[in-house]
Amino acid sequence: MKNKLSLKEIFQGRFLGLGITEIIPRDPGSKKEFAVISIRLIRQVSATPLKKSNPTIAIMTPRVLNRFSKMEENQRIFILDAVLKKDIIFLILSGSLSIPGFLKKSMTMNNIPVAASEYDEYYLRSILKAIIREKLQNIIYLHGVLLEADGKGVLITGASGIGKTTAALNFASKEYCWVADDVVVIKKNAKGKLIAGGHRKTRDYIHTEITGIIPAAGVFDMDRIKRNTRLAAVIETAKTDTKSILLTKEKKEILGMELPCLRVNIPSAGYFDKNLLKKSLELLFKDE
Repeated sequence: MKNKLSLKEIFQGRFLGLGITEIIPRDPGSKKEFAVISIRLIRQVSATPLKKSNPTIAIMTPRVLNRFSKMEENQRIFILDAVLKKDIIFLILSGSLSIPGFLKKSMTMNNIPVAASEYDEYYLRSILKAIIREKLQNIIYLHGVLLEADGKGVLITGASGIGKTTAALNFASKEYCWVADDVVVIKKNAKGKLIAGGHRKTRDYIHTEITGIIPAAGVFDMDRIKRNTRLAAVIETAKTDTKSILLTKEKKEILGMELPCLRVNIPSAGYFDKNLLKKSLELLFKDE
């Protein structure tokens, strides 16, 4: 299920997470809506017109920006027109704290919003891709382990090495179904339900520190492995300075849907194990 949104709707509340230090205009609120947006890196200066493509958010590197700043004004205007006019709907300067005056003027004349970000072009591109996926395609990628417990999908998140995969392996082999490890892809379907599964590149595999990467089919019977499940709850694990394990029920919003969430704070020397997973599931679903 795809959405059609304006830039204002896509980036509502997201500029801080993009490392934005300056933006012109302050509210890039064009009423024009987009169903598809591409991300393009501008890594070289060229007067050759770009091929026509989807509406595009362009990321200009510091090297290219520096070259533009040293050009004669007429040459700069000519090349900027060739580089930016083709389907560019938003320009972001990577590794920058401010927007040069010449670029503010050019972008204002072309009615294209421009921003400066402290992040490098590759990190910036990855964040932008995630935002576009979430906002336009209703898809997000999260790091974690996904199980199906009594027909309900449960996502377990937390830092690598905290014990998520090992706990889930011990549990799924006896009582529940295994769905995914490492990268979990969550989509909202046409009925507004959250459907979660593994990424196509990793969904057939499991990784632990002891075994390394192994096929899921070598661990579970096929009837214990599922391609996807309806996501019903989240368990968030974290190591903290607490002296004892602390379990707190909360709510977590994913793709506009509110899900029950259990935050599991574990002492720094502890791990998330199968007993803690069992207790977490009981707390999450005890009223059902």
